[in-house]
Amino acid sequence: MHALGRLFRAQHAETDDEGDLQTVTLYGQHGETLKRVHRVQPFGFHSSVPVGSHGMGLQFGYGGRTLNAFLGGEHKDYRPRKREIGSTALYDQNENLISLVQKELRVTGKRATIIEAKDQTTVRLTDGTEVVLKDGKVYLGGMQGAQAVMTAGGASERVFAVI
Repeated sequence: MHALGRLFRAQHAETDDEGDLQTVTLYGQHGETLKRVHRVQPFGFHSSVPVGSHGMGLQFGYGGRTLNAFLGGEHKDYRPRKREIGSTALYDQNENLISLVQKELRVTGKRATIIEAKDQTTVRLTDGTEVVLKDGKVYLGGMQGAQAVMTAGGASERVFAVI
């Protein structure tokens, strides 16, 4: 018994994510269109790639039966670039990104970035406004130059703000 197989570059055309497996329609070599191709994904991660993404098509056949699969699905317009070696990123086509960089967890979106590290958490808005949580204290506007917030009971020991 021997199986015939091929590996080829494929372009994603359409996704069906309703059944037990996510299946895609692919454009293969020489104008070929493959339908209902299983898109293989690892456990614990799910995505639906944008139309026009490229990946690897696999096709194996023996005895009149053909098995197709699609691996990957990277899109040139949306993939993060120039990532640090050893970093990991989960991203979408809407400029949202969750990344693990050195000892930080970063959640970055169109409007805000959250950086969570062992010793502090920072929320940074796109206009530069920062809120920092560190050592049981809250710093509004960042830590540089922050003053204790005045309350009815006196100066706060936990909340600080940049004036």
